[in-house]
Amino acid sequence: MTDSICRNKRKGTMFIFSAPSGGGKSSVIKEILKKLEDIQLSVSVTTRQPREGEVDGKDYYFISEEEFAKLIKNNDLYEYVNSDFGPKYGTPKSLVDKLLNQGKDVILDLDYWGVQNLRKLAGERVKAIALLPPSMRVLKERLVNRGTDADEVVERRMSMAEKRIRESQFYDYVVMNDDLDKAADEAISIIKATRVERKNICELEELINQIVENK
Repeated sequence: MTDSICRNKRKGTMFIFSAPSGGGKSSVIKEILKKLEDIQLSVSVTTRQPREGEVDGKDYYFISEEEFAKLIKNNDLYEYVNSDFGPKYGTPKSLVDKLLNQGKDVILDLDYWGVQNLRKLAGERVKAIALLPPSMRVLKERLVNRGTDADEVVERRMSMAEKRIRESQFYDYVVMNDDLDKAADEAISIIKATRVERKNICELEELINQIVENK
């Protein structure tokens, strides 16, 4: 990213949210977007076909295999999943950087490896937040009660949940999602605190000089 970020009062930050399936990540993100200004959910590119009701540019950017390969070749993705056996997904640099350069924060929904890849490319511009369920028992109850998965799918999700939860020790922040409002408010507090970190205030020295000289 370039110095054009400092055309605004502050620099934007990428906030990555991760959680095991059933961890309430989508609900927490939805509350943050509803309650907080100057923050936007990153829209990924994908090679899969749109599902019923999905809108290009809102849910995903739906592109061809050839377009996806070109993005990889030109290093135009912050991170991507390039599977030979299923749809490909990626986070486009240009779209994210455009928001950051406007002084807006960006929310990304990624797993642990997505966090690691983004940290390598964007460094201090990344904050990783892990959302945890209060217990494995509660997590399973949530998966069962939402009624969208067969029993074997629930068990498969639970088998992955322990790994996802243990990975939280490598995140910048950990939020317990036992109560949706409380979890969302804690995440918002993290975002607000990051916004006033010294490194995120543009042209801080000039601002300080203006303050002390205004006698």
